[in-house]
Amino acid sequence: MVIQSLIDTLEQKVQQLQHAYSSKLEEKILAKFDRTLFSENGQTVSFYFSEIQQTLEKIKSLHSTDFNHYRFITEHLLKQCSVLSEALNRKNNRIIPPKPSESAKPKASHNVHKLPPRERLGKYYEALEQLNHLYQQQCDLIHVETNPEVQQKAMRLAEGYKLRRQKCQDAIDLLEEYLAFKEQQENKPNSEK
Repeated sequence: MVIQSLIDTLEQKVQQLQHAYSSKLEEKILAKFDRTLFSENGQTVSFYFSEIQQTLEKIKSLHSTDFNHYRFITEHLLKQCSVLSEALNRKNNRIIPPKPSESAKPKASHNVHKLPPRERLGKYYEALEQLNHLYQQQCDLIHVETNPEVQQKAMRLAEGYKLRRQKCQDAIDLLEEYLAFKEQQENKPNSEK
């Protein structure tokens, strides 16, 4: 069943996200989240993962013939994962702030998560391209730099960009699967007529 396949994929992606931040579960996040996404602000990472898990459980326990029910809750889950990941990345970036390169564009507005899925996918691809570029810059710097301190800093930055690049790719994969599922559901009634 297509819905079960989507649920399995969502569950896998949530587990990957939890695994990526498993060392930070007791850290508090001071970011203010939209009240429609999380019930409280200023809580620990594990609290937010618990709420994401509750949303996933809602999807798993939903037995509806209306695809829009699944779409609504899935979009909610994707937004929860995106804003939590963004807040954690911002927190990580405060520890080692990267120097803005001349070619780097300003960080995308957080309104990207309010965009329709297709437009959001385009923004994610732009972000992935930018992260690839920044990662490559640091890798190049590692190979040409002779100062060990600068090399170490470039290695840390490269590792950070690599992690963010992977998260961005995971978000793209999840959104593409969701859009393919949505398209399949929209075409289904036409083919049955």
